[in-house]
Amino acid sequence: MKDKLQEILLGIEHENCWTSLVGDYVVKTLNFSVDTEKNYIRSIIILDKAHKDLISKIRKTSTFIDYVSFSLSENGKILFDFRKRYKGSVMDTISKHNGIIIDGFKYYGKEFWRILIYESYLNELLEDLRSKGKLYVAKRNEFEIEPEDLSQQELKVLVTAYKSGYFDFPRRIKSDKVSKLVNISKSTFTYHLRSAEYKMIKKYIKELEFLNIINKIKEEKD
Repeated sequence: MKDKLQEILLGIEHENCWTSLVGDYVVKTLNFSVDTEKNYIRSIIILDKAHKDLISKIRKTSTFIDYVSFSLSENGKILFDFRKRYKGSVMDTISKHNGIIIDGFKYYGKEFWRILIYESYLNELLEDLRSKGKLYVAKRNEFEIEPEDLSQQELKVLVTAYKSGYFDFPRRIKSDKVSKLVNISKSTFTYHLRSAEYKMIKKYIKELEFLNIINKIKEEKD
């Protein structure tokens, strides 16, 4: 029997981690990289400037090493690029069981991960994570291969419609005028646009489902 690839949405609350300092707000993991030889994780996180005090708290934790960059965007978001120790971390545990992290965020003292892992490794991973702290498994299912990316025509129609103001409110251009910009009929334009929209929604619905864990936690508290 083939070893099935599983997609898991999980959260963990554990001590001796900066994520325990996060309150009732979301800290998004933009990207990360690992250097096992030098024993560090380089993480880039994003949070609102209203919670900038978290940065100084992170720097005081025992696993913090140093930071690479700190910047504030015009929309009030902070981007913090820092390094922390890798060994013994949740990421270290996931990696030891051949798991692959796809996405992550921090909320209310917990770190949440969307990971891929083969079924034969899953139970041992969950057991190891439970030994670290309180584990929250939001969803588990067999990984599904998504439909192919947008076709060249779908991509052209979608980008042209967006740049021309078709999706603005109020709409700045009508479909018949956009169709002329891409040299196709109105009906063909509508067909390709709907097809592109469907594929885009289906592609990102898993990310939305992952972030919706926040609402589920709030509902449980209420």
